[in-house]
Amino acid sequence: MSHVSCRSPSLRIACLAALAGAFALLAGSGDVAAEQTRSDRCTILQDQLAEQIKTHSGSNRSAKATTIGTKARKLCAEGKQAQGLRAYVKALQLFGVQPIDPK
Repeated sequence: MSHVSCRSPSLRIACLAALAGAFALLAGSGDVAAEQTRSDRCTILQDQLAEQIKTHSGSNRSAKATTIGTKARKLCAEGKQAQGLRAYVKALQLFGVQPIDPK
C-alpha cells in the first residue's frame, strides 16, 4: 500500500480542499442541531402555553394568548422558530409566567 502525503506541491491543493470540505460538513451539521433545538423549544413553550390557557380559560388574557399562540405555532411550523419562540414568550407573559427555556 502506498502512503499519500500532502507535502508534495501537487497534492497540497487537494488536501486543503478535502479539509475545507470536512469543515463545511461539520459546520453545516451544527446548524441542523440548532434548528432541532429551536423546534424542541417551540414544542415545550406550546405545551406550557396550552396549560396556562386551560388554567385561565374564559379570561381576556386567555383569548389574547390563544391568538398569539396560534401565530407562534404557525411561525414555528414555517421554519421561523426564533420569531415563534418570541411570540410564545409574549403570550406566556400575559399570564405573568416565566417561560421554560425561552432562549
